[in-house]
Amino acid sequence: MISVIIPTYNRDKYLLQALTSLTKQSLPASEFEVVVVDDGSTDNTENVIFNFVSDFEIIFSRQSHRGVSQARNSGINDSHGYILVFFDDDAIASPNWLENIKRIMESENIITGSVEPIHNNIWKYFAPHYHQGNEPHESPVLLEGNCAIKRYVFESVGQFDANLDYGHEGKEFIDRASRLFKIMYYPEVVIYHDYAFGLSNYLSKQWKFGEKMSYLNLARIKNLSYLLFNYQKIKSGGQKIEKKSNPLPFNLKLRIRLIAELGKWSHFLGAIYGYSKYKEK
Repeated sequence: MISVIIPTYNRDKYLLQALTSLTKQSLPASEFEVVVVDDGSTDNTENVIFNFVSDFEIIFSRQSHRGVSQARNSGINDSHGYILVFFDDDAIASPNWLENIKRIMESENIITGSVEPIHNNIWKYFAPHYHQGNEPHESPVLLEGNCAIKRYVFESVGQFDANLDYGHEGKEFIDRASRLFKIMYYPEVVIYHDYAFGLSNYLSKQWKFGEKMSYLNLARIKNLSYLLFNYQKIKSGGQKIEKKSNPLPFNLKLRIRLIAELGKWSHFLGAIYGYSKYKEK
């Protein structure tokens, strides 16, 4: 069986379209279950979920607001499947998504897929890692909202780090998992998802990424001065997806550059905050 695990927090409107896309899968509903973990929502999430109880097997649980990693871990524990598929509450699955995952996972242990934008807006230029090309290959990244992992992988290397309530949880996991398993990219495993909802959401993401970067590198950050003078070196560590150099209109390139600069500052300030937050623990 396949278990589709969806952590959610105050996104009832988006969750509705995510679950609706699962009703349109080419894979029969008898071959998968949907596990929704509500991370302390205060909106209409529960009512949205109960609209789908006749469409597929659905498991619903609630927890106090502890972050996406703990919610995913709760989903792992609540699920029954051998193949665990992780899906974001604000994404839309392509119709063959689960069917492709089932076929590919007959010979793989960990896979990630491709993400196409829902809306044709500026945020698609900020996620080069969303599409890694048109051929399968070993992947340096794991897209937490579009990946499949066999249960025994978690039994071998452990679950997601619950301290990473948002940001870099996939990176931390594959740093452990890649010692034993290959992480493969398959372009036909497609979902639709917007990288950001707007500027404030984008800057909030960058802040969180900076904060969690400091958490992951706490052992090498000797003090605040070390972080300030070695920030770029720490940030650039690890593998990256090469950005495509598509010709863009000047005004669009200028907007992208200005937003990216704001994002860099948000990431930098988040890193300082993260060091101060975690060095005490």
